[in-house]
Amino acid sequence: MKTSSATKYISVWLVALTFYLSAWSEAGCTEEQSRALLGIRNSTNGSAFADYDGKNCCGAKAIVCESGKVTRIHLESESAPSRIWYPNVTSLTVFDDLEELTLDGMNIGGTLQPFCQLKQLKHLRLINLGHNKLEGIIISCLGMIQSLEELHLGSNRFHGNLPSSIFSNRSKITLFDVSSNQLGGLLSFSIFANASTLNYLDLSKNELEVETESPTWVPSFSLSYLSLESCNVNKKNGHIVPSFISSQHDLALLDLSHNSLEGSTPCQLLFNMTSITNLYLSSNEMKGSFLDCSADNINGPLLTVFDISDNLINGPLPKDIGGLLPFLKEVNMSSNLLEGNIPWSIGDLPLAILDLSKNMLSGTIPSSLTADESPLEYLNLSSNKLEGEMLPNNSVMTRLECLQLGGNHFEGTISPTVLNSPSLVILDVRNNNLSGEIPLWLYDHPRLVAILFRGNHLEGSLSRRMCRMERLQVFDISHNRLSGGIPSCLDNITFWKKSSPDSNYFPQEGRLYFWITINHGLEIGTSFQIKNNIYTFKGLPLQWMTIIDLSSNRLSGSIPSKMGKLTQLLSLNLSNNFLTGSIPISFRDLKSIESLDLSHNQLIGKIPHELVGLTFLSVFSVAYNNFSGRIPFEQQFATFSAQCYEGNPELCGDLLPRKCSSANQRGHEDKSHHMDEKGGTRIIDSPIFFYAFVFFSYACGFWAFFGVLIISKSWRHKYFSVVDRYIESCFGMLSR
Repeated sequence: MKTSSATKYISVWLVALTFYLSAWSEAGCTEEQSRALLGIRNSTNGSAFADYDGKNCCGAKAIVCESGKVTRIHLESESAPSRIWYPNVTSLTVFDDLEELTLDGMNIGGTLQPFCQLKQLKHLRLINLGHNKLEGIIISCLGMIQSLEELHLGSNRFHGNLPSSIFSNRSKITLFDVSSNQLGGLLSFSIFANASTLNYLDLSKNELEVETESPTWVPSFSLSYLSLESCNVNKKNGHIVPSFISSQHDLALLDLSHNSLEGSTPCQLLFNMTSITNLYLSSNEMKGSFLDCSADNINGPLLTVFDISDNLINGPLPKDIGGLLPFLKEVNMSSNLLEGNIPWSIGDLPLAILDLSKNMLSGTIPSSLTADESPLEYLNLSSNKLEGEMLPNNSVMTRLECLQLGGNHFEGTISPTVLNSPSLVILDVRNNNLSGEIPLWLYDHPRLVAILFRGNHLEGSLSRRMCRMERLQVFDISHNRLSGGIPSCLDNITFWKKSSPDSNYFPQEGRLYFWITINHGLEIGTSFQIKNNIYTFKGLPLQWMTIIDLSSNRLSGSIPSKMGKLTQLLSLNLSNNFLTGSIPISFRDLKSIESLDLSHNQLIGKIPHELVGLTFLSVFSVAYNNFSGRIPFEQQFATFSAQCYEGNPELCGDLLPRKCSSANQRGHEDKSHHMDEKGGTRIIDSPIFFYAFVFFSYACGFWAFFGVLIISKSWRHKYFSVVDRYIESCFGMLSR
C-alpha cells in the first residue's frame, strides 16, 4: 500500500511538473517580457501585437519562439500605427534571447540614438528598421552589437556622412543597406576594406559621391550583391567602372545605373564575370558596340537580367546573341543608338521581357521572337524604323501582357494574331501606317485595358460592340479617319464609371505585377498625350489612368448624354471632329475629370454653369465652336485663359472682348429677348416699364368692373342688392 501510494504521489508530481513545463514553454516569455509586449501594443494604439492575449507570447503572429524563448520579433507595415511612433527601445532589451528584430514600415520617427541600447542583446544578429521616418545621422553604436550580421536602414531620412567605425576589425556584418536616404559627402570605399564578412552592400539613391580608386586599398570581402545606383561613382577619376569589381568572383547582382559612367561597352562585366546574373548599367554614358566584345570564358556567362538602357551604345546587335548570352530572360537596351536588324537568334533566348525601344533598328520583326508559344510577357519595340506587318503571321505569345510597337513604319491591318495573346493588357501601335477598320474581334478580347491606335489611317465607324469591353481604361484612336457617331452605350464600361480597388493594368495574378513590384529596377509603362503634352506613367501608377481620346477624326452627331456617367474618367478629348448639339448637362457628374477638350467642332448652346463643380479640371477648351452666352468664371474656371474660348463670337465674359450685360451676369440671358446693343439693357428691365405696367393694370381693372355696371341695368340691381344685404347683416351683428 505504501509503495502504491508513493507511486501515485510521484506520478501526480510528474504530471504536474510536465503541465507546468508545458505551460511555461507555451507562454514563452516572462512577466516582464509580457508587460513589454503590452506596452508596445498600447503605444501603437493596438495595431502592433493586436492578437496578443497577454499570456501566450508564442501565440502572437509577430513572434517566433524556439525552445520556449522569444527569438524573433517581426512587425511590418500592416501593424503600423497611423501616427508616427516613438518606440520605447528599453522594453525590447528584456528579450535576452532575441536574434532578429524587424520593425520595417512601422512609421517610426526620431533618431537612431535610442536603438544603441540594443547592444545589451548578446544574440541579436538582425536589425531591420527600413521604410520608416527615422532621421538624423547614422551613428556607429550599432556596429558595437557583438553578434550583428544584418543591418537594414534603407528608405528613411538619414543625412550626413556614413561613419567608417561601423565596420571595425571585429565587425560581423554581412548585409548593410542604407539605400534611399539623404546621406551625403565624399565616401571612400576603402572604409569597407576590412569588412571581411560583408556580402551584401546597398548604398543606392543617396546624395553620396563614392570614390573607389583612391586611396589604394585591397578588399577583404567577397560580395554577392552590390548596388551603387545614383552614387556619383568615381567623379574625380573620370567616372570609370570600379576596378575592384573584377576581384569579386561571387558577385551575382551589380547595379551601377545613373552614375554618368564613361568608357566603352563593359565587355568584361558582360562576358567574363560568369557569376553575375543581374547587371544594371542604365543612364550612363557608355559608348561603343557589342561587336567590340569577345567572350574569353568557355562556359559562358550566367546573365539573366541585363539593363543598359539610356546610354550611347551603337552599331548592330550580335547575330549570335542567343548563343553568347543564352540565359537572358529580361533585357532593356532602350534609348541607345542600335541599328540594323533584330537578330534571328534572339528568338532562342528564354525572354520574358524585351525592350529595344528608342533606337534605330530596321527591318521586320523576326518570327522566331514571337512564335512557338513565346515566353514573352512584355515586348517593346517602339520608336524604331521597323517595317512590314505589325506582327508575323505565326505569332503565338500566350503570356504576353504588354505589346508596344508605336512609332515605326508598320503597314497593313491590325494583326489578327493579337487573339493569340489572351493575357494582353496593353496594345500600343500608335503612329504607324496601319489602315482598314478596327476589327470587330478586337472588342471581344478578354483582357485589354489600354487600346492605343493614335496616328494611323484607320477608317470606318465605332461599333457598339466596344461597349462589351468592361475592363477598358484607355481608348486612344485619335488622328485617324473614323466617321459616324459616338456609341451611346459607353457607360457599360465598368472602369470608366466606378472605381475598383484592383488595377486592371498588370493584374496581380499576372506576371508583370511581379516584375514591377518585386523585381529590381524594372519600370514598365507607357505615355499618353493630354492636351498637346506627353505624360509618361510607369509601373503601378498606370492603374489611375482612365482616358478617352477620339480627337482628330471625322466623327459626327451629338455627344451622348450617358458619357456623363463616366465618373472615373480623367481625360476626355473629342476635339477636331464634326460633332453637333450642346454640351450635355450630365457632364457635371464627371467628378474625376482633369482634362476636357471639345474644341474645333460644331457645338452650340451655352456652356453649362454646372461644370464649375468639376474641381479637378485643370485643362479645358471649347475653342472654335458656336457657343453663346456667358462663360463660367467660378472655382477652376477662374484659372482658364481666353484661349480656351476663342473662335466662339457669341460668348461673353470678363476674359473675352465681348462683355456680358447685367442679365448675362446673373446667368438668365435669353436669345429671344430683344437687346439694346448700344446700352446693353433690355426695355423690360427699365423702372419706367414697371410703373407703367402697374398703372395700366389698375386702370384696366377699374373700368372693366364699373363699366359693366354702367352699361347693364340688371347687373346694377344685383350689385346694389348684394351690398344692401351685406350692410344689414353688419348692423344686425352690432345690435346684438
